[in-house]
Amino acid sequence: AQEPFGSQDLRCQILHCSAIRMVLAMQRRGLRAVLARARKYGTSLPIPKTPAGSEEIFHSQMMLPKYSLSNKKWFFLFLACNAGAYGGHYFYLRFLMPANPPNPPRDPNQVRPEKHMHAVDDE
Repeated sequence: AQEPFGSQDLRCQILHCSAIRMVLAMQRRGLRAVLARARKYGTSLPIPKTPAGSEEIFHSQMMLPKYSLSNKKWFFLFLACNAGAYGGHYFYLRFLMPANPPNPPRDPNQVRPEKHMHAVDDE
């Protein structure tokens, strides 16, 4: 299954030609129009301008988060929630969930069926 001489060269020429066509089409339509069609997200609202004199950087250390927990408080809350969840689960299993009654004892004098009720009929 050898390729005829020059078929690889022909493929390269075709790819090169199609790449040139694509570049020329982008130039004709305008690169901006092609890229705008590819990315259609953002906002249609006007973007506000920063007021004059606001070039000073306001870093995040100046303003603490409104709801912030230290590690000690967070882990205490986390462990308390887990203990409550597991404790509630086992409380329900032990005290609230009804237990199934035991099976009644079998009667040894009961007549057994000749054929099992779920047996496949091979007749």
